[in-house]
Amino acid sequence: MKVFNIYCVARNYKEHAKEMKSAVPEEPIFFQKPSVCVTTEPILYIPPDKEIHYELEIVVRITKPGYQIPQELVWDHVGELCLGLDLTDRPLQTKLKKAQLPWFLAKSFLGSAVLTQFKPIDFKLWENNFWLKIDGTIVQSAYMKDMIFSIPFLIEYLSARIPLMENDIIFTGTPSGVVLSMMRINFPWESVTQ
Repeated sequence: MKVFNIYCVARNYKEHAKEMKSAVPEEPIFFQKPSVCVTTEPILYIPPDKEIHYELEIVVRITKPGYQIPQELVWDHVGELCLGLDLTDRPLQTKLKKAQLPWFLAKSFLGSAVLTQFKPIDFKLWENNFWLKIDGTIVQSAYMKDMIFSIPFLIEYLSARIPLMENDIIFTGTPSGVVLSMMRINFPWESVTQ
């Protein structure tokens, strides 16, 4: 699938903000990844010299472009959802944060935006919890309703500042459970709603 822009939301779950020792934001915090980071491969190849952390997220695909989209019309512009992993070079991100520098490079490397298959929205499904399992153990689990800023709010907020294009995707933030590092070169992963 061709992706145009990748937008990501930081600290959109209270428990994740706590585990990262960060303040709960009063308004959404956005950052970007380049579209070349996208992968849909089932096996992830982790840079062997890096400490990479996983962040499970609900991902939105914009199917109808829009600018200044009000919350009540958001679902006319969002045609599909999936789950994804925002992979992060955590030591590099920490170093850049301490220097008060952008942490673009800590989030941007080949394969750092992992996507499952996008599917048309079934709200009955997405009301249930979603989770990430590694080596048979659930390491992250949450509900969409746990977000600090809902998907309609995020899209209204972002589209008020920049037009959203068809095939833009938005990683909507990760729940707690990201503090374990992934040092394997590759591993099978499973991420679903149930």
